[in-house]
Amino acid sequence: MDGLAHDWTALTDTAPHLVRLRRRTEDLLSGLAAALPAMPVLDEDDLFRDADTERPPPAAGLGVVVCGSYGRGEAGPQADLDSYVLYDPRDAAGRRGDGCALAARQLAGRVHRAAAIAGIRQPADGGAFEATQSADALINTIGGVEDGNQITTRRLLMLLEGRALAGAPVFRRGLDGLIATYVQDHHGRDDPATFLLNDVIRYYRSICVDFEMKTRGAAAKGWGLRNVKLVFSRKLLYVSGVVAAGETAGLDVPAKRALLSRLLGRPPIDRLLDIYGPGPLLPALARYDRFLAALDDPVNRAALDVPPAEARGLPLYRMLKDEAAGFSRDLLTLINSRYPADHPLQLRLVL
Repeated sequence: MDGLAHDWTALTDTAPHLVRLRRRTEDLLSGLAAALPAMPVLDEDDLFRDADTERPPPAAGLGVVVCGSYGRGEAGPQADLDSYVLYDPRDAAGRRGDGCALAARQLAGRVHRAAAIAGIRQPADGGAFEATQSADALINTIGGVEDGNQITTRRLLMLLEGRALAGAPVFRRGLDGLIATYVQDHHGRDDPATFLLNDVIRYYRSICVDFEMKTRGAAAKGWGLRNVKLVFSRKLLYVSGVVAAGETAGLDVPAKRALLSRLLGRPPIDRLLDIYGPGPLLPALARYDRFLAALDDPVNRAALDVPPAEARGLPLYRMLKDEAAGFSRDLLTLINSRYPADHPLQLRLVL
């Protein structure tokens, strides 16, 4: 695991809860990564059951991508472990086709078992973080008819907040393959990685649309909690992707790819610290810290897990929405301070 890639001393006073969560997350992920080789390899029928025998470590060509709160380095006790197994069809377990997929499912079983032993919550059944994912498919479906919600989610979260729990070489090859696809040889020097930028924008807006779909009718009970997450963590993710694309303007193609390779595939706050340093980020991170602290309280989470009319009547919800409005202003200030009105990034965001 990457650990604390930055000296977070400057954030201790401004964002103490965030710093505590980062350290907690690193400890949990390090323990989980260390436990994986000792987990049994389960067969197709026994994938999520107990096994009595231990087998060799995960095969080459397989990697585990961690996203969500654990990927962002801010996992509290209520956080699910959002992860999926990424496999390279060319060398996973030395096999092709179904053999690769089986080896990937076996590794997924290890992750689930290790997380359960560590007391880490698992994601909901049937979502984007239950299946395995071919690296080739992740790269080759961008914008195509098979680029559905789940594969888009895995791709963009790998780029914007993903980390390798295991199989770092597979993660890195997949990441660099995505970047090479987003930054084509013919792209001009002034281009702010527009292909990538458009996909980041599309993904963020799809999250906003999905929120409306997922909180209609009987599902409206969770509206308050989902809404608060949308205007904080999802917005932070989006802006961190936008500025990563913006940083590539003025560079030739190899330099664009090299820069994105350094900036992506890591927590959004680390990426923003790389670009801005801690000083300019402190106002936004102070608000983000208060959001994280509020949602780490189970009583607050339960209170917010209500339909719109009830949520809007809660002082807690109104306080967080006020913080969210300030958070948006702080993020917009960051964008405008680094990319003036005539910068290619600003032009692409509007037109």
